[in-house]
Amino acid sequence: MSFYNRRRFLQASAAGFMGATGALAGLGQHRAYANTGTGYKALVGIMLKGGTDMFDVVLPRDQESFSALTALRTGLLNGHDGSRDPDNQAALNPINADQFGTRRFGLAPEISGVADLFGSGEAAIVGSVGPLLENTNREDMEAGRSALPANLFSHNDQRSTWMALGPEGRRRGWGGAMMDTVLSQSPQAYPQFTTITAGSGDVFLASEDTRIFKAPRDPDGLSVDMVSRQWLTSGGHGEEARALLDTYLRGARLGSQNIFARDIARSQANGLQSMRDYGDVFASVGPVSTEFPDTRIGRQMAAIANSIHIRGAIGNTRQIFYADQGGFDTHDGQAEGIVGPLSQVFDAILAFRAAMVETGAWDDVVVFTMSDFGRTLTENGDGTDHGWGSHQFVFGGSVVGNRIYGDLPILDPDASHFTSSRARLIPSTAVEQYAATIGSWFGLDAGAIDQVLPNLGRFDARDLGFLGGAAV
Repeated sequence: MSFYNRRRFLQASAAGFMGATGALAGLGQHRAYANTGTGYKALVGIMLKGGTDMFDVVLPRDQESFSALTALRTGLLNGHDGSRDPDNQAALNPINADQFGTRRFGLAPEISGVADLFGSGEAAIVGSVGPLLENTNREDMEAGRSALPANLFSHNDQRSTWMALGPEGRRRGWGGAMMDTVLSQSPQAYPQFTTITAGSGDVFLASEDTRIFKAPRDPDGLSVDMVSRQWLTSGGHGEEARALLDTYLRGARLGSQNIFARDIARSQANGLQSMRDYGDVFASVGPVSTEFPDTRIGRQMAAIANSIHIRGAIGNTRQIFYADQGGFDTHDGQAEGIVGPLSQVFDAILAFRAAMVETGAWDDVVVFTMSDFGRTLTENGDGTDHGWGSHQFVFGGSVVGNRIYGDLPILDPDASHFTSSRARLIPSTAVEQYAATIGSWFGLDAGAIDQVLPNLGRFDARDLGFLGGAAV
């Protein structure tokens, strides 16, 4: 068995037990810096699983565009019972779209708070983003003149391509690759608590050199109690029981000659230590006071907020976080089905913003959305099918907001920016361009970004401008 495979095996087993990331030697003694920046910065990527229909979120408010949408989505819009109609000004929240001439846009009624952040310059929309190997259009695709991403319209493959720039099976996400690059710029840095998931163990944070820490969604709950709240002390045998647990997890009594078994035992013990360290720091600092929605994504964003809140005690000055929300695979019942997941995500983001203002970190954090793909412009009755390009949201005090970047194309299924089959939006902005703009703000220079995003050179714009001051 190769060392490479053993390392992968070890990383997988480590992430599976309490987010094992290795024992912490001296919290706060080592600091990670990107090569072009100082101070604290954090990225928070949110994967909207299932393929979000942004045509049902970013909506036309001018009559001509809305009439075009109505002709393509009569059943779906009827299911919304008029709430998406531009005549319903109180429901459809207007956003600035001056660059589109007479065309006007608004946001779905269930995310009115996002429109407020947009207007205050703390949010932006990046339009028509998706996986690309090179720029293309309908004519080039149909003539076979374009290289295309593998397995288009497949959930697993396109979600992986969004997070890891290739189909399912990729082992390194661009979030994890960015952190590897950041850590390489500081040889003394310790990679503890630098890549943290509050959701699933997806590939976005997977890397060569760091392991993913699983942040407890309830820091006062069992996962931290077990290791740092002395829950084993009942009966006066707490320390003895704790030592026995450590011995068991380290496999000290097994005497195994199997290198994988020893690795797993060591990873489990280190994971236990990581949770203890996190719990100790959290106990000394305490949680943010902001209340979060009691939803899965709300609890994830609360966990991330609390991790950022204790950043000073932990000592790392660069962190990347991951959260996810399902429920967006709306083949049917979309009018009813999209509202809940959509509201939950953006309500959690609004609470997160409040928590970051509370802890003084809003200018130092960028929150951005991702999704498997967009959905078809045409409806299938009361839902939509798998698409390609979509629109994404970016939030933060450093966002150059109140603006739409990229393109919100005219809703004409015969136009060259839609496929001839089911009017799937062909992206005009590549995932690499989106990621490069984020990575540059995070502190990566042009050379480092090219290493993380090797296909970036195929596209003209390396900096989309929504974060400003980019070095790409």
